[in-house]
Amino acid sequence: MEQLGLELTDMLMPWITVLISLIVAVWLKDYATSIAKGLKFKMNPAFNEGDEVLLDGEPAMIVKIGTVETVFGVYSDRGYTWRYVPNERIPYIKLEKVINKDLHLDTAEERAEKLKTAKKASKKKSTKVMP
Repeated sequence: MEQLGLELTDMLMPWITVLISLIVAVWLKDYATSIAKGLKFKMNPAFNEGDEVLLDGEPAMIVKIGTVETVFGVYSDRGYTWRYVPNERIPYIKLEKVINKDLHLDTAEERAEKLKTAKKASKKKSTKVMP
C-alpha cells in the first residue's frame, strides 16, 4: 500500500509542478501588463498628478498615478471621493483633461466685433504717412 502511495506521488508531482508554474506565469504576465500600462500612463506628458480632468463626464482630479492603479478625486453630490481605477482599465474610460475652465467659444457677435476692431486697426496703420 505504501509503495502505491509513493508511485502515485511520483506520478502526480510533475503535473502539480507544471500546474503551479502555469498559474504563477499567468499571474506574472497580468501583473507585468498592469505595471507596463501604469508606467505608460505615468510617462504620458498629457496627464500629471494634480491635473483637473473629466472622468466619464464628471469633474475630477488625478491624485496619484501608481504602477498598478491610478487614484482620481471625484467631485459629486456625495462630496469629494477617491475613485481607484486599475491602469489596465484607463484606455477604456472616457478621460478628458481640463485645460482652462474659463475659456469659452466666441459668439457670432463677438467674432464680428473682433473683425471690426482688427479692420479699423489695419486702416489706421495704412493711413499713417512714413517720414
